[in-house]
Amino acid sequence: MRFSDFKLAESRKLFEAANAGLEAQHAIHDIEAISDAVPTMDPQLKASIISNLQNLASKVGDFVAKNIKQTQPAQQAQPQPNDPNATVEEAVAEVNNEDQEAQEALAKLKADIAAIEASDIDDKIKAGFLASLNETLDKLTKASENITASRDTARSERDEAINFVKEVTGVLVTLGNKVQGFQEDTDTESMTARDRASFKKMAVNAEKFTKTLKQALFGKILDMQEGGDVSGEEIKEFLEACVRGDVINMLQVIGTSQGNIKDHVNPKYQKVFDVFVEENIFSYAPGTTSGAIGPGEMALSMMGNPAEKGKKGDLKIGDEEVEIKASAKTGGRFNSKAIAKATTGWQTWAQKINEIMSQASEDATISVTQKNGEEKLIPAREYNGNRHNVIKGKAKEGSKYNWNSSGFKALNIEVLQPYSNLRQTFDLFESTIRALVQNYDKLDKPQQGNSHHKPFNPGDLIEAAINDDGTVDPKKMNVAYSKIAYASYHLADGITTVMLLRTDNLSYTIFRNADDLVDQMNNNTVTTGGGFNWNDDQQTPTPGYIAS
Repeated sequence: MRFSDFKLAESRKLFEAANAGLEAQHAIHDIEAISDAVPTMDPQLKASIISNLQNLASKVGDFVAKNIKQTQPAQQAQPQPNDPNATVEEAVAEVNNEDQEAQEALAKLKADIAAIEASDIDDKIKAGFLASLNETLDKLTKASENITASRDTARSERDEAINFVKEVTGVLVTLGNKVQGFQEDTDTESMTARDRASFKKMAVNAEKFTKTLKQALFGKILDMQEGGDVSGEEIKEFLEACVRGDVINMLQVIGTSQGNIKDHVNPKYQKVFDVFVEENIFSYAPGTTSGAIGPGEMALSMMGNPAEKGKKGDLKIGDEEVEIKASAKTGGRFNSKAIAKATTGWQTWAQKINEIMSQASEDATISVTQKNGEEKLIPAREYNGNRHNVIKGKAKEGSKYNWNSSGFKALNIEVLQPYSNLRQTFDLFESTIRALVQNYDKLDKPQQGNSHHKPFNPGDLIEAAINDDGTVDPKKMNVAYSKIAYASYHLADGITTVMLLRTDNLSYTIFRNADDLVDQMNNNTVTTGGGFNWNDDQQTPTPGYIAS
């Protein structure tokens, strides 16, 4: 083989490697090309295209319904770089009424493709399905010269982006290894079988993370072609600076209990950093398929120094393990292994409410929403706080008194004030929290070899949050439960330092122990952005914590 042929083959190999994993993005671009061309089509051709699009959307929807758990599509709702859903509503709003059906089918296709890409479906099955989808889209585009022209323009831009990704593939691999704490040159011969399996898993996660970073970067390059103010060379230099650890000084970040990430960015890279922030990189979470990297954690581990994957917390910064809780509005929760699902606590919650209500007079009644959405008066003595929420004709049982401000307000007015006393309200909250917090009985005891945990009586905190008339003080109860939940988190998972990071403005607050959290909540430097519903078995049942 001549050297020129070898070089051509090697270049083609690198191009294919850079192109791998971008099947969903390719499909999105073909769909956008069709979307741009639909308004200019001949009416008869448009009708045929619309029919084909609707059939295709139906088939993709069937694939999603069959292969993706119902809880997974929620992940695609998180803002991400190159989020395919970001402009769907705008696209639908701008078209004429006659094009509505086509745009709705296209929007559904984009949403389902995003769900497929975010899912944990086997990579080979996923790639095969998306490849088949791209072939079908190719056939659709050949039906119209307008679509073909639009698609060819999009693909020209796409190939340019792929070429850029090819140039920085080595940098992206290094960043993927950095985020996952993976070292390729590690000697595995002396490892135990268990450590070798763990190392292999880490390698897979690093590879998958590199893929997700590549996808995000691919979208940024496409945006840049449409009038962005940074060049490809500037982005490349920024990525290389991330590898060197020259972008964010993490020791300065954790050196203050409150601050803003922007204040610790190397001015030399501020311009590109701001572009990546605009692309929502601090909200981006690759998810379980890339080693469970959470929002904020990916960006800080990618850009920060020192920052490596922690063994207990998300990141190890210097000698300190830091758990990152990043969110824009709802806040981060304490995902303690020792805190049960909300539905476990709900059983106790409903039982104790019913015990309080059993003291109502025999003729007392209360209105309860039924499965059909109608209100029905039932004897107050039979009430346990539950009702049915009817949405779009579907009924789901839930509590009227969820753990949030409106739930506590209604609980005070309808249950506690008229029927309860301090002792009964204490029993309601203490029994329910005990049901949720599986290591509740360890909180008031010293833990051998653990100087971080300061024993306290959780019952005292709960009692102090209850008023003399038996009603509950929502803020005090949130603070009490937060200290209990943090201590549970620490004992079960070894978590100590927690950083609350706001992804909307990059301000942060750090607390390092249970009392520190309580002080910051009382000073309003840490607030709760939301509670939890008793019938929710997906989220950990703690408030969401936000840096003020």
